[in-house]
Amino acid sequence: MLYLFLSMIAGVVASIAYKASAEMGCRRLYHLLVERSVIAVGLFGLGLVFGGMTITTDVVVLGLVAGLSLFASRWGLLKALSTGHAGVTFTVWNLAVVVPVLLSIFLWDEVPSVPQVAGLVLVPACLLLMHERVDRSAPPKTGRAILTALYPALLCATGEGILATCFKLVEVLGMSASRNIFLVLFNLVALVGIASIVVARGESHPRRKEYQFGLVSGLGFVGAGFFGILAILEIPAIMYFPVVAAGVLVLTVLCSSFIWQEHTSPAQRWGIGLSVVAIMLVSLG
Repeated sequence: MLYLFLSMIAGVVASIAYKASAEMGCRRLYHLLVERSVIAVGLFGLGLVFGGMTITTDVVVLGLVAGLSLFASRWGLLKALSTGHAGVTFTVWNLAVVVPVLLSIFLWDEVPSVPQVAGLVLVPACLLLMHERVDRSAPPKTGRAILTALYPALLCATGEGILATCFKLVEVLGMSASRNIFLVLFNLVALVGIASIVVARGESHPRRKEYQFGLVSGLGFVGAGFFGILAILEIPAIMYFPVVAAGVLVLTVLCSSFIWQEHTSPAQRWGIGLSVVAIMLVSLG
């Protein structure tokens, strides 16, 4: 249970670093550049320790798709956090767990469990509740304004969903011998993409705060992965994934609300609460 708790805390640290980076005006690409450098090195080290580093054509192609999806997801997340409500943004990010479940149902004819069906049914209600305006006295937004406000979070959720589906494909294609090289590869793809954009723009090196927050979020994700592996060696995965997914979301939302004093409407609180339940149910598999 200690490893499960440490994995959860490391995930929360990484999430809070994203919010702090957005609040401090860090440039998104530079934060991601530092973060992905740390993660690529950290995951390579974990791969050497735990194995699963066999390189094949399938894992290279899958790593390319996952890396591009990861870049889109994290850029969208940082963009959404700089303009929107942290609790709602983090919740939408975590709800991306439903994407691989839906694709498994429609593409691989998998039969969802009763808890998964219940979780999927809750998702539309969660999104409707979280969309409510906090300030009811404010004039309603136009359709274009709503789309402009929502697209970073939607990009984040879509990219995260595709990334999660790539993880699913590692299992479907029987690539257990390549599971850790897959983690290294998609982070390297994202890193190369980010570095290429930075070089093309001819911009300066990362600032001190971008190094700091990128380092913190990078170490947080590496820690979450390391302790997650150790936790799964001790407890069933069916227990680990729902608890960590829900725990990281709840603790991140609470910390964000406390630190940045963001106001959440009653409907949004219900939406976040239902999302926690939906994520746990979908993760039960």
